[in-house]
Amino acid sequence: MQRRKILSLFLFLLGSSWLPLANAQNPQIELPSYGINSQNLAVIVKRGDLLSEQTAEYYQQQRHIPIEHLYTVDLPDTDSMDSTQFKTVYRTLLQEMPDDIQGLLLTWQKPYRVESMSVTSAFSFGFDSKYTQPSGKGCQPTAKSSYFNSFSTQPWQDLGMRPSMLLTGRNFEDIKHLIDRGVASDGKMPVGSAYLVRTSDQARSTRASAFKALADHWNYNDELRVKYMDRSQKDEPDYLQGIKDIMLYQTGGVDIPFLNDNTYLPGAIADHLTSVGGAGLGVEGQMKAFRWLEAGATGSYGTVIEPCNFPAKFPNPIYILPHYLAGETLLESYWKSVEQPGEGLFVGEPLARPFGAQKLLYTDKTVLIKTRLLKALIPYQVFVWDKQGQKYKRIKAKVGVDRKTKSVVIQFDRVRDDISVDIRPDHYKIVDPTMETVSH
Repeated sequence: MQRRKILSLFLFLLGSSWLPLANAQNPQIELPSYGINSQNLAVIVKRGDLLSEQTAEYYQQQRHIPIEHLYTVDLPDTDSMDSTQFKTVYRTLLQEMPDDIQGLLLTWQKPYRVESMSVTSAFSFGFDSKYTQPSGKGCQPTAKSSYFNSFSTQPWQDLGMRPSMLLTGRNFEDIKHLIDRGVASDGKMPVGSAYLVRTSDQARSTRASAFKALADHWNYNDELRVKYMDRSQKDEPDYLQGIKDIMLYQTGGVDIPFLNDNTYLPGAIADHLTSVGGAGLGVEGQMKAFRWLEAGATGSYGTVIEPCNFPAKFPNPIYILPHYLAGETLLESYWKSVEQPGEGLFVGEPLARPFGAQKLLYTDKTVLIKTRLLKALIPYQVFVWDKQGQKYKRIKAKVGVDRKTKSVVIQFDRVRDDISVDIRPDHYKIVDPTMETVSH
């Protein structure tokens, strides 16, 4: 009963207009860190590759990656890499990399695969032939990812793998625009739509049942509208054109027309099910995943060899959207949506986090935090920095959950050294006691 009263109070406050009083200054809030972020992502550079070096340097600056988290590797200038050579590179990288690194960003155009395994999966799992179809045995499923639809926030510690994404483009200007879109997406809470299109290409529409199931059971239209479009009978165009609010666009076909006629919101994900959409930057043959990025998407996916049309080898929106809306990064949400990713190449800006918002409401006396960057059902503790004692002191706080937005809400009284106009900002630390303790 007490928890219900607290939640009701929170919801009342959130619905009210809180305006800081004249003397109120913005309090400084330090939240516990979950998942993959700028401090536990490593950037991998291809030695002697100018575009790779430029990409890594710009990304490091824009995302504030620690300089010691940049690693240089020796790779061939070929589409495919021999597994023996790769294992030497990978083994050396593992020896150099500390255990706190949870994800990887790759920054070159090629190689994009290691034999039949995508380069992003090879760097994530290490090369293992179980992640690709046996040669000469026709269409076969491959090994499943332990990261699929998991709640892991530390995949290296939990699962012994580091999800990876390839960030590159035809030129540095395209790459800069992609990085800038990802950075611009953070915490924007865009009100957009997910378009899930079943096309007249039946062989490449094997995700249609997942598309329809998600649309039929979607309950969060205030945040993101999900629209299933069955265009399988050729009586209507089976593509989008002139759409202005794309947050997710998934479809199937050899080539998807009018990509550039649409507007993709920062952090948008777009992909199409086809055989070799991840086979490099080339323009010949089937449309490549990079065309989505060039059109304005922030992340995409394609397979590097003929995978056959197993839905499990392609991103599933049923799993992308809940993880993305919960405040996880594009890297985490996208990887967790593919059950069998061994032949698939993830491309884009990995740290884009459009739904990782934090709302801070405060007056001279009270602070209220509403955020998706925290977890429900954790007994969070609040500490204030004592400037005189030079240590943190725990203070009382109320912790609840806004069920409508699935945000954690924390309220506490401000602790001030002074109430004059020229006071210094007060600093608070939110602690997850299951992960961290603070001496006080």
